[in-house]
Amino acid sequence: MIIKKTKIPFKAVASTGILPSFFKKLLYRARGYKIGKNVSIGLGSIIIGKNVVIEDGVKIGLASIIRANDIIIERFVTIGSFTVIDTGKLKIGEDSRINELVIIGGMKTPQSSLDIGKRTIIMEYSFINTTMPIKIGDDTGIGGHCLLFTHGSWLNQLDGFPVSFAPITLGQKVWLPWRVFIMPGVSLGDNVVVGANSLINKSFESNCLIAGSPAKIIKDNFPSPITEEKVKEIFSGFLSDFLQHLQYYGVEFERIDNSERILVNGNYKGKKFSLTINENRFDLPEELRNIDSVIVSNISKENNSLPKNITMNVMYLDVFNKTRIGKSDIGEEFVKFVSRYGLRFSRLD
Repeated sequence: MIIKKTKIPFKAVASTGILPSFFKKLLYRARGYKIGKNVSIGLGSIIIGKNVVIEDGVKIGLASIIRANDIIIERFVTIGSFTVIDTGKLKIGEDSRINELVIIGGMKTPQSSLDIGKRTIIMEYSFINTTMPIKIGDDTGIGGHCLLFTHGSWLNQLDGFPVSFAPITLGQKVWLPWRVFIMPGVSLGDNVVVGANSLINKSFESNCLIAGSPAKIIKDNFPSPITEEKVKEIFSGFLSDFLQHLQYYGVEFERIDNSERILVNGNYKGKKFSLTINENRFDLPEELRNIDSVIVSNISKENNSLPKNITMNVMYLDVFNKTRIGKSDIGEEFVKFVSRYGLRFSRLD
């Protein structure tokens, strides 16, 4: 063999991996890696690449390996513990998450790459084969135990057996529940929902529900639009569930409903916070300007852009346009909570 390959870089794990995050970042910067602010690299974890950019707020768990020639990990990405990423080119978009015990790699070729969009998740125990390019769009969810293969080969093609090497493309807002198998060459459009335990061996256009082994269309023109009144009703349920969530974790609060807004004032471990629901306005009451706050508005379709001048410790959320600006602890808690219902926000700052 003239090309030697090591699946696990034991020397790097035993040397660089054991360093605390602070010293690890110093070493990587000395190698020419661009490392942003508030980056955390867990014990036993390593990053190996030629051109590496790790942006602000990235968190990497324990004993994970990230190896590629070109690496771009954008802001606020989270990579769980005991995860292995080993490919040619890697790009992970802002606010995306790869959970624990995910394996990304396989046979390498000059085309090997993984390009993940923003606010996308890959859940635990999934295997993503990047022998050929894989592109995953924004706001796409890949459940646990999913298998994405860009190559299928074993028996001799010269004897007539099938061999395939082809990329996989998943559009924006695609949902793969647990245990979905995607074959080489498959392309899924935007807004595609796949049934659990499905095998996908051909491509599908946007806006459909598919399921089966092999998968077929169960419903097209999917999802069906809902009325503005129904949106308000559903969002009211989000708020009620969120307040139950706070109560469960021992957070003290008071809810005040009036004709203008819903106001939730609370206190957690001595720190005051407020959550304000204004249907079509982003104004912040004067008495709340020095409190950790989140303002949620634009629940109806009226055009009301987010404010340009923001105050410290205040986050503004535009539900209709799915955008956010500013930062606050209560805001981050709310954003994380409603993401379980698929409501995610693009950062404007």
